Amino acid sequence: MLFFDRGDKMNLREILEANNTMEEKEKQLDAFYQSELVTKTEVSQLLDVSLMSIDRYMKQGKLTPFINKSRNILFKKSDVLHFQPEVQSMKDLFNK
Repeated sequence: MLFFDRGDKMNLREILEANNTMEEKEKQLDAFYQSELVTKTEVSQLLDVSLMSIDRYMKQGKLTPFINKSRNILFKKSDVLHFQPEVQSMKDLFNK
């Protein structure tokens, strides 16, 4: 993971604006993507729902893809985890 001296994880803006070499920025961006972005399949596993449910959540605007090129749909893990309680409450409501 990427950290500043103050202990906070770096975000994309901080990585891009940092006074680092392009090679360092590339490594930091790669680490950010590895730690912060998840695939559609990983989202379905985190939320314990089907891929069709993920498609429905996207259409409803409840989950927004971070990157959507052809079939490579990635989501911010923090967004998925933030949405997780809503999914669980719906499951509880319908006894699933």
